[in-house]
Amino acid sequence: MQPNPPVPHTATVDANGVHVTTAAGKSRTYSGGEVMTLTQVIDLAEGAATLCQSSLETCLELVDESAELAADCEVLIAEITEKEVGANLIGKCEYLKEQLALQAAAAQKVHDQIQGGEEACRMASANAEVRHGQIFRAVADSPLTKPAERDFYNAR
Repeated sequence: MQPNPPVPHTATVDANGVHVTTAAGKSRTYSGGEVMTLTQVIDLAEGAATLCQSSLETCLELVDESAELAADCEVLIAEITEKEVGANLIGKCEYLKEQLALQAAAAQKVHDQIQGGEEACRMASANAEVRHGQIFRAVADSPLTKPAERDFYNAR
């Protein structure tokens, strides 16, 4: 039996915890306490994946912005060289360009790491349903409202 593909959830974080809104429109807030149900595990994993996805976009924007600023530095260096303003200013522009290249590389590295985290969260969500979904539904659908007495579990 193949699981349904994961459905994106929206998630926000504030001082009160993680607020997850499912595709069905249900909203839950997790304050960092213990997760009690399979649905909560799946929602948290999908919410974390959504947060990772927005961070990925931010990292890519930073990479692009750093590349644009480095290109601007290149133009500025050419103009300074043409006008023969001074070697000190050219050196500072070269240093700035190098720092922008380092920033772009760091943002790309963080992007790659977050991408792995997003994949892990989505996989955890899908695996939770595959591995535990049937027993979860069996318990949820059971007419029993309380666990068995201790002697039932200790019987051999």
